[in-house]
Amino acid sequence: MSYHPKIEMLQAYVQGALDEVDGFALATHIESCPACQRHVAQFEDQAGLELELAPIREPIDLSDLFEQIVALEPCDEPIRVARKPRVVEVNGRRFTLPLTLSRFSDNIGEWRSYGGKVFSAPVELVAGARVNLLYIAAGVQIPQHTHKGMESTLVLHGSFSDEDGEYYAGDYLLKDGTTKHSPFTKAGEDCLCLTFLTEPMLFTQGVARIFNRFGKGLYP
Repeated sequence: MSYHPKIEMLQAYVQGALDEVDGFALATHIESCPACQRHVAQFEDQAGLELELAPIREPIDLSDLFEQIVALEPCDEPIRVARKPRVVEVNGRRFTLPLTLSRFSDNIGEWRSYGGKVFSAPVELVAGARVNLLYIAAGVQIPQHTHKGMESTLVLHGSFSDEDGEYYAGDYLLKDGTTKHSPFTKAGEDCLCLTFLTEPMLFTQGVARIFNRFGKGLYP
């Protein structure tokens, strides 16, 4: 595992400053990354110390606080607790999901096949978010493309490569419109990723560019 979120993103994660999608992506990476777990623990300790040292400007009325809590509207959204990892099946393969993603296993849609070698399944996380499980069979190359917006990728299983490097399970990548790449898997090594897109992909080479005419790009 060689690719991690920037320290600033981890600090924003602890501070609760990230949106739901970025927060979910980082939480899933942190679950399997001891190095980022240590950074998060340090930021949490620092935040706790700052809270302890912060001056109390006025006394807290606990009775008033309790009344406010009691008056809160009940939440209809169920609390998602995954006590054990869930499994997904695609292309005759079974993969165990991280606990963070297992909480949303019921929200994973049907797999779509692209030529029987690339498969994509949407994950309903929050309204408007483009989150997908992306499976790439062994020995497959995806046409070169760039991104209108940001693309976050978390490798869940196996590995893939592009012009910038090779990525393994647990690696977290963040790409933008300045990147042009053609991801591929090696012979004998497939890959399962979790992807987050703010805007569609734009193909830059070959016949695949025809997809750019439909909706000005393509989501997986």
